[in-house]
Amino acid sequence: MKIDENNIFAILSIGSSLLLVLLAVSGLYFISASFAFGVITGGLAAIANCHWLYRTLQRAMRLPAHQAVRFAQARYALRLAILAVIVSILIIYVKINIFGLLLGLSVLVVTITVLTVYMATLKGG
Repeated sequence: MKIDENNIFAILSIGSSLLLVLLAVSGLYFISASFAFGVITGGLAAIANCHWLYRTLQRAMRLPAHQAVRFAQARYALRLAILAVIVSILIIYVKINIFGLLLGLSVLVVTITVLTVYMATLKGG
């Protein structure tokens, strides 16, 4: 499958989901159920956050420039605040495994990095 600007978000979502499953199953098998739960929770939060950002940017692109900036900034702050509250609740009240949570939150970063390296090697070669 060729990766381009038309399908990159779908590839990113699928790749992140597959990596999340791989890390969660590995965490369950090699470490603990608590760690795997942290990975799953962090990964789902990261992927949901990415989808929310994508929808926000799509909506902002349809607005006039002066409205788009304020709209995107307000949504960015709201997304960040909600993610901060969710992570805080998970750490303080749920007592989630912090290392698993951090690994799960990093799923999207790893996927973006791998896709970037892959696409750079295609352009360079």
